[in-house]
This record gives sequence, structure tokens and C-alpha cells, in this order.
Amino acid sequence: VESHRPGYPRLAAFLNSDRYFCAFKSFGRLHARVLLDKQDELIEIQEQLEEIDQAETTSYFLHTRREDRNSRRREILLQIGHKLIEYNALLRDYYSHLEQRKPQRTHVESISNWLHGNKPLVAEESVFLEDWEDLSSPNHPVDHGGLERFLERCALQLDKIGSQKSTDNHVLHFSPQCIAAVSRGITTILAVATLTVPIAVLYSIPKMTSRLWAITIFTGIFSGALCMTHTRNFEIFSATAAYCAVMVVFVANLPI
Repeated sequence: VESHRPGYPRLAAFLNSDRYFCAFKSFGRLHARVLLDKQDELIEIQEQLEEIDQAETTSYFLHTRREDRNSRRREILLQIGHKLIEYNALLRDYYSHLEQRKPQRTHVESISNWLHGNKPLVAEESVFLEDWEDLSSPNHPVDHGGLERFLERCALQLDKIGSQKSTDNHVLHFSPQCIAAVSRGITTILAVATLTVPIAVLYSIPKMTSRLWAITIFTGIFSGALCMTHTRNFEIFSATAAYCAVMVVFVANLPI
């Protein structure tokens, strides 16, 4: 990062150095304002088209496009076509911005601290971070969940897993490959443990009531572990139900 000249070049290099530093204004209010303006234009033109249709003296022209001699209607329809293309493009862009993930507070604070410490821009051009609610960031990878975020917080104390993209000792970049590898290792261990440990425990419990309580506890642990991953609610419910069913079938085959 420091190899670039101070100012916009260095700020651009810093923001591009890590996906979590990619936080830009989405201009949500401006998008909505322009959409409202375009929307009213279309409403106004639609009313003009309806007035032309109502004032049409030759009803046959309303049943045919090829022989319609009302040139004003053709102009209005062409105008509506162009306006709709603009409106739909703006609407898609606005909805895509709404689907973007909001940056985490800690990441915005990191960017703000770097701006405060390095001052790459003049004061009046450094206000884009003031409205945090209007910032958007790239969406997380599909397998990025609570466990990865926990490991990132732990990594603040372990400089070794960082990648040297900056000579500034106050800037620490996480290695996504290292975080992902550690996460996969922990996930593998948990996956094995959630199956083997309950089996061993249930074998050692003689009473059926105690076994059912053990199943409840292990099912809760399994569901909590799923919450640490990037899993949707119905997937957590389905996986938990399947896990509980397997445990119940296993217990039913154990000698009392």
C-alpha cells in the first residue's frame, strides 16, 4: 500500500488490499429520489396516453396498430418505451444495491482510523464515511459464517496469519486461505465429534430417561454448531430434525 503515492492513489490501494475494506457509498436516497422522479414521469405520460385513447373518435384505431393514424399516440408509446428502459435499469440497480451487505462496524472503524491516521484526502472530500448506513460492501463468500468471523477476531492477536500488504504495523490483513483452512479443520473435528461423542455417551448411560436428556443436550449442541456456519434457518431445522431422528433410532436399538 505504501508503495503508492499519498492521496487518492494510496487510498485506492488500501481499499483494494482487502475485501473487507471495500466500503463505498450506495447513494440509496439518491437512487430512490431519481426513481421517484422517473416514476412520476411515467405516470404523467400514462395519463396522456389514456386521455388520447379516451378522445379517439375512430374506435377502429384502438383495435389496430398498423392502421392507427393517430401520430400523437405513436409518439407517446415510443416515449413510454424509452422511459421504461431507463426506469427498469435504475430499478434493477437500486434493488441490487439493497441486496448488498452492509459493512461490519469494525471494518468501517478500521477504514476510518486509517483515514484519520494517514489523511490521504482533503477534509471536504473525506466525508463519505460519515453516513455508515449508506455504505455497502461485497457479499461474503458462501461458506463465510460465524466461525470465520470468530477466527478473524482471534487473529487480531496472531500477526503470523496476516499477509503483508502494508508496511504499516498498525494495518493487519488476514489471509483468507488460512482462515478458511482453520475453519474447515474445526468444522471437520466438530462434525466427527457430534456423531462419535454422543454414541459413546449414550452407550454408557443405562437409564432411558437419562439417554433422552442426553439426546436433547447433544441436539442443542449440534444446532448451535450449525448456527456458526452460513446456514439458512430451514436448513438448520431440517438438519437438526434429521440428527435427532438418528439419535432416537440409535437409542431405540440399545439394550435397556
